[in-house]
Amino acid sequence: MKSKNKKPKKRRVLGTLAALLLLAGGGYSLQQFGDGDSAQSSVAAEAEEKPSAEAPVKEGEPGEKPKTELIKETQQKVYTVLTDSGMGSGFLYNEFGMVVTNAHVVVGHTDVMLRNVDGKEFAGKVIGISDVEDIALIHVEAFEDEAPLVTEMEATAVGTEVIALGSPNGFENTASIGYLTGVDRDFSSDYQYEDIYQVDAQIAPGSSGGPLIDAESGRVIGINSLLYNDGNAIGFSIPLYSVTDSLDAWAEDPMEN
Repeated sequence: MKSKNKKPKKRRVLGTLAALLLLAGGGYSLQQFGDGDSAQSSVAAEAEEKPSAEAPVKEGEPGEKPKTELIKETQQKVYTVLTDSGMGSGFLYNEFGMVVTNAHVVVGHTDVMLRNVDGKEFAGKVIGISDVEDIALIHVEAFEDEAPLVTEMEATAVGTEVIALGSPNGFENTASIGYLTGVDRDFSSDYQYEDIYQVDAQIAPGSSGGPLIDAESGRVIGINSLLYNDGNAIGFSIPLYSVTDSLDAWAEDPMEN
């Protein structure tokens, strides 16, 4: 179910382009990156800020925190999601112990484990999952009454500085800094991805389900979900405001397993 505050727009159907590149055998690939195979390459575990123009200040939002402090605070609410078949990422969505992740991270599973920044593991149960949108919701009883990450309920502008958090290539609790470089991107694979954000923050297999946050406000603006790899990887994130109706419905009325 889509948010009512979305505006009509001219679509840029990149899914077709991706399919053509794949069929052409040019070495391009579109990947969901929830499957956490063992790390095969060195990935920076700490974020490096890119020199660039400052992102515009959003009216009514608090002053910018130092990024080291913002990342440290956010990591407390970001988890590695573990299943029998792989791993991904997730983040605390509300005070009722609900954790958001991608559907492709937990598909086929009801009981999962979540590991926090301190290495402690907690049992979770998938209470909502879509076969159309790449989203799922996990209930973790141990997280009830904990303060969640703050979410952004409006669209975010191109040029906004962002931080992607998750467990790329198995390197847990990694943060990478970049910019939101595109909007209104559409893909179709196992799931339908509409109006998703394009980012240049580094993400990789294992990042799926992790939060994309506004580097100034600290609010979650998206769910990291896809990697378009043509030798210079581009990441894509589902805007959180566009899927909150489904997430809230599952939180209120869990699906039957």
